[in-house]
Amino acid sequence: MCLSLQAAAQRHLRELVLLRRVRDRIDREHAAPLDVEALASAVGLPVALFVRRFRDAYGLTPHAYRRAAGAVRNREARAAGPEVA
Repeated sequence: MCLSLQAAAQRHLRELVLLRRVRDRIDREHAAPLDVEALASAVGLPVALFVRRFRDAYGLTPHAYRRAAGAVRNREARAAGPEVA
């Protein structure tokens, strides 16, 4: 593998790690407003590039991912039924 290709692969892997951290942050902070600018800043990318890379990695934009994760949480809560006090 040539050095430039190896360096590009390493950058890509580092970016995927950062995107995973952002995805985990979206999951943890699901009740807070989604601040895409802050998330992009955490990864060190411009907002448009961050959204594009997030979509490439997870198949959804950050907003769409958050909506889908919320729907899953709601479905799981309904399936669990009423809690026993």
